[in-house]
Amino acid sequence: MAIVAGNNMNSTRKAGRERLVLFHRPIHNAYGLTLQKFICDRPFAARVAFSYILLHTSSNFSSRTSSTLKYFSNMPGYPKLKLIDRSAFPPKIVLPDVAGYTGQFFDVKLNPNWKEAEAGSYAGVHHGRKRQEFFDTGFGQMASLAYPDADLEHLRPSMDFILWLFAFDDMIDEGGLRDNVDGTKLAVDITMDVLRNPDTAQPKFKIAASLLSFFQRMRANSSPATIKRFVDASDLYTQAILQQTVNRSVDDVPTVEEFIELRRDTSAVKMVFAVLEYSLGLSLPEEVHNDPIIAELSLCGNDILTWANDVYSFPIEQARGDTQNLVFITMWDKQLDLEGAMEYVDQLTRRRTQDYVEAKKKLRSFGPELDAQIQLYIQGIEYWVQGSIDWTFMTPRYFGAEVENVRDTGVVDIMAPIAPSAPIVVDV
Repeated sequence: MAIVAGNNMNSTRKAGRERLVLFHRPIHNAYGLTLQKFICDRPFAARVAFSYILLHTSSNFSSRTSSTLKYFSNMPGYPKLKLIDRSAFPPKIVLPDVAGYTGQFFDVKLNPNWKEAEAGSYAGVHHGRKRQEFFDTGFGQMASLAYPDADLEHLRPSMDFILWLFAFDDMIDEGGLRDNVDGTKLAVDITMDVLRNPDTAQPKFKIAASLLSFFQRMRANSSPATIKRFVDASDLYTQAILQQTVNRSVDDVPTVEEFIELRRDTSAVKMVFAVLEYSLGLSLPEEVHNDPIIAELSLCGNDILTWANDVYSFPIEQARGDTQNLVFITMWDKQLDLEGAMEYVDQLTRRRTQDYVEAKKKLRSFGPELDAQIQLYIQGIEYWVQGSIDWTFMTPRYFGAEVENVRDTGVVDIMAPIAPSAPIVVDV
């Protein structure tokens, strides 16, 4: 890995990994100095907590915290790291067969109502070429694999949620708001406002408006407990996305363990599992969700499908210069080459799959009525995991026109750099 540093940075070894000590000269902005020193000298978990405090306690984010972050990341001479050295990558890599071994334990199923639901969902999405891209990518098929047992009444809103989730994720990851802390903070605030105050006027921000449309329909036939779980999970997701944007803006690289904690929220899997409960018309009490085994099954499912996604999306994400991926984090933190990092993440995923299998054996009874609901929920987690993994090889989203060849051979080209999308403005 190549580390390119400015004149004001020393690279030191601390706690078994590269740590950075920045800015030996004094900074006249006292608030900025506090932020810089904290980011450079404290462990990642503390930096996350401190960033959270900065982003949530300032009553005037735009004029104080935001300007400090801009000041920090845009200072003359600030040593932005060249985190990806593509010259060390082989031209092709063999992907781990995640689908093969997860498929030994998890089933896949397609909702029979998916075409009807898809036609309705896509009717309100974009126009012309952009709409065709949505059809070609197969987000409706993804939703139908994720929620195969939902009836049409619940599948259509659930599919709309999946469309929103991919649109929001792409806006953050592919360049529209990438590295833009101000814009991401504003998008997060508007997004959470529509969930906390859904009866207010529709926002001008189109992605938030589409979420509000889904959420209003979800509220019409869902339990208050499920709604609360969805809103709470959305808050975790959006705040983690904001933290990830801060990390990108200053080229901050956590350890594997630290990244896994953050990735459990940036994945949005907690949101999709709340929608899973809605899609099945369930209302599981907190006693069930707080049960250690149920919680472990949910967490394992989250990890398995998220880590698999990081493996399969690495070729295109490295082309975009995106370092917020478990494979890249493993290369950096464990000082491995690309093949070694792929193997490391593959072994993590295999062990996590076994964790799921072992935890499932320990599931206790909650009584006949709840047991039946729990079985549906757990089966739904497994459908989500395997459906998401299998869909990777049904869509051109990750491998383009080579998707069938990659599915058959497991070999994928390392893509050339891709220019980020044009910046966007968040309407308020």
